Amino acid sequence: MQYAPTQKKYMEEKKQNEINLLDVIQIVFRGIGKFCLSLLHLAGNTLRLLFRNKVLVFIVLVVFSALGYYAGRPANRIFRAEAMAIINGSLAHTVMDASRRLASASHLSDFTTLSAKLDLPDSIAKNIVGISSYFVIDFLNDSTPDMVDFRGRHSWTDTLNVRMPNRLYFRVLTRNVSQIPTFEKAFLNYLNTNPRILGEFNVSKNNLQRRIDMLNRETHRLDSMADISYFHFPGQQVDLRWNSLFVGRQDVQLVHRDLRLLYDLKRRDELELANSTAPVVLPTGFIVNPRPERGRIRSMANYGIAGLFIAIGLSLLVENRRRIFSYLSN
Repeated sequence: MQYAPTQKKYMEEKKQNEINLLDVIQIVFRGIGKFCLSLLHLAGNTLRLLFRNKVLVFIVLVVFSALGYYAGRPANRIFRAEAMAIINGSLAHTVMDASRRLASASHLSDFTTLSAKLDLPDSIAKNIVGISSYFVIDFLNDSTPDMVDFRGRHSWTDTLNVRMPNRLYFRVLTRNVSQIPTFEKAFLNYLNTNPRILGEFNVSKNNLQRRIDMLNRETHRLDSMADISYFHFPGQQVDLRWNSLFVGRQDVQLVHRDLRLLYDLKRRDELELANSTAPVVLPTGFIVNPRPERGRIRSMANYGIAGLFIAIGLSLLVENRRRIFSYLSN
């Protein structure tokens, strides 16, 4: 009985330290409700502010919409052209490093301009807005391109979904889509004449040819062995009994499965060698997206949103001009 008061005190302290889950949920939803109510009050006050200065708001929106209409004119539109590249012999990061030199082209010197690096006329080079390259992700590591890593955030520790060593994705922004074929030829010539890329391509191609020659020799050797027969029992190869000649059982060496394996390996190498026409190949070329990056409607919408925020700021300045002048004068 002497421990009863202590136990009672312990139970009371435990109840005070316990957290009621319903109270926590109620506090959270109450906070969310207050936040939403504050947003509604802010939106209402903003609408009242815009309505009180509707003439100013109208003028600002008209001016910015006109600017957006002008910025979205056909001469200022930018189109996107994209292509998937197959890399023969070299590696994706080597080709990407070479292409990044084009992205860093500068007009400060005649030797660093895009027209000088690609040997293009200035009339074509000035319409190229940007050149970018991206790694291609292979899910399940089955040599199939599944996704383009546009954000460049793929984890290096992911050993199942890996970057493909022989694929790259190129994106070009241009103002004149009719110049894309000319740019494509110059772009491929720039990459395929790079000394390192070209050297790795030649080494890989020679290695493929040596492998095919080796497979040809192995196939010829197995073909010759297939014609050789042997006796199952060497001691009974030939036997003369009762004026009759008995010949033992003969077997032919079974190399059909080995030959099929060699022919399959040879077919793969010959196909790879036939497709290795250049270090970097664009099977489909650059495909142009007919929808511009900055169309007239999108440009007007962006300028209109910017004009709305500027109109809100000007309205605040107009309504508080006396306070501002008074503060500045003091």
